[in-house]
Amino acid sequence: MTLEEGLELIENYKKGLKKFLDTLPEQSVQLGSEMIKTLTISSKNEIANLEAIEKALKRQPKSTLNLSDNNN
Repeated sequence: MTLEEGLELIENYKKGLKKFLDTLPEQSVQLGSEMIKTLTISSKNEIANLEAIEKALKRQPKSTLNLSDNNN
């Protein structure tokens, strides 16, 4: 996997989490307010973690970054 492919996967996952957060209020009747709050906090933390991974990957010199497993 290339750096660009990894970053694209992260971006797609973040988009999915953001869409989930957008639709979460609609589920409040079924899930309840505490569950909504927990899922919201968890999703926002996950997005922050993904953004930190993105920043770290972008800072890596491309010559030392190896996202694929070459030990096969």
